[in-house]
Amino acid sequence: MASSQCSSCNHIVKTTIRHCPMCNGSMKSVQQSKIKSCPRCTTKLDEYIYRNHELDRCNTCEGIWLQPDEFAVLTSEFDVYRDDNSNPLYMRPGLPASEKYLPCANCKKMMSRRNFKSISGVLIDSCINCGIWLDKGELEFIRNFVASGGLDKSQDNKLVKHELQIEALDDRISDVELMQKMLNKYSFKRIFFRGF
Repeated sequence: MASSQCSSCNHIVKTTIRHCPMCNGSMKSVQQSKIKSCPRCTTKLDEYIYRNHELDRCNTCEGIWLQPDEFAVLTSEFDVYRDDNSNPLYMRPGLPASEKYLPCANCKKMMSRRNFKSISGVLIDSCINCGIWLDKGELEFIRNFVASGGLDKSQDNKLVKHELQIEALDDRISDVELMQKMLNKYSFKRIFFRGF
């Protein structure tokens, strides 16, 4: 069963939650030390050091397994902008051909697949409790996307979508108000009592 541990008071809860019920600190999931295997090749993952983080990597396909907190740090603007190897001239890759979903390297449940920040063009496989699987080169694509200002573009894209939704909702409300006025003007009771 999945469990979480508070980063402040070290309280352990036997479920996956975000905030500690004791001190409201951030929780991180406690991983049982299982031997992780590659979702693609099913070979054992080996330790791999990347920017002072211990990641798990497959030596066959060179895919990388990251814990959620490692992924958050390595894809943050703070870490990317400090890296001289990040390329701000990001060219979005083409989406790969459709393929079956991959099992989690840790718990073996099927992972979900999503486009990182909706506009990057990098499809990442993630397990909600365990971590994220990145194929060869995808971490560099994501870091270059972040270096090119991709997080700001993604935020702008979300704002535009919200504005369009608000405009559509405003149009619907106007239509409903008009309909209510029409129904009140031509109400059956009003027509019926006018005749008398």
